[in-house]
Amino acid sequence: MAARNEDKPKRGSAKNKIGSMFELPREVVMNLPLTTIVGADEINIENYKGIIEYSASKIRIKTSSGIIKIEGKNLNLDQITTENIEITGTLKSVEFIN
Repeated sequence: MAARNEDKPKRGSAKNKIGSMFELPREVVMNLPLTTIVGADEINIENYKGIIEYSASKIRIKTSSGIIKIEGKNLNLDQITTENIEITGTLKSVEFIN
């Protein structure tokens, strides 16, 4: 019986084939957001496109695959670069909207 490999990108796409050939991370090749949540008080988003909404209780971030909505208390945009954003505060929910 062949082992299932669910971690590999889908076949067919030229970007996926090139990424696999050079062992590049999928989020880099496909320009996907990489979201890292640290505890319940920090979230980092790489490869974001823009900030749609910002308040102390809700932040909406545009990405290539949709919108990431973060809700919580005392939310702050601590670090912002052209590719990365760090949000701190008390995170209550993170929603991915396609």
